[in-house]
Amino acid sequence: MRYVEENLTEGERIIHTTRRHWIVLVGPAFAAGLLVLSGIAFAFNKDLRIGALIMPSLGAIVFFWGWVRRRGFEFAVTNKRVICRKGIVSVSTDEMFLDKIESVLVQQGILERWLGFGSVTVRGIGGSWEPFQNIADPLLLRRRIQEQIEHRTSPVTA
Repeated sequence: MRYVEENLTEGERIIHTTRRHWIVLVGPAFAAGLLVLSGIAFAFNKDLRIGALIMPSLGAIVFFWGWVRRRGFEFAVTNKRVICRKGIVSVSTDEMFLDKIESVLVQQGILERWLGFGSVTVRGIGGSWEPFQNIADPLLLRRRIQEQIEHRTSPVTA
């Protein structure tokens, strides 16, 4: 959560952080595996031996790209706002103050519930964010956002 930690305001603290679920690596891992296997097959053909070097290299690039897409996503709830950062080289951020949030929507199919991931959409006053796909433990994320909203709106008791 490097971006979030570096951009906290005075008195702000991180309550909850999450990333994309590991499921986003399944497709790149499968594609990389196929490329490596084809590279092994090419190694047995004298005319295609260069493919034995190229295919596994492409597989490594495909898997690395999937890993970067997972690592390049941060989602955090602080005691003041919700922050989302996407990207590593080219960075895009969305931030919404807790008092501007109207609702937090979670969408999960049965497989997503079993594996612990889903889509989260934060709706705010005057607009909404796009759904964030493949978020790890989206129900916990929604609960943390709701807790912070309730904490900010509850009257202070002495």
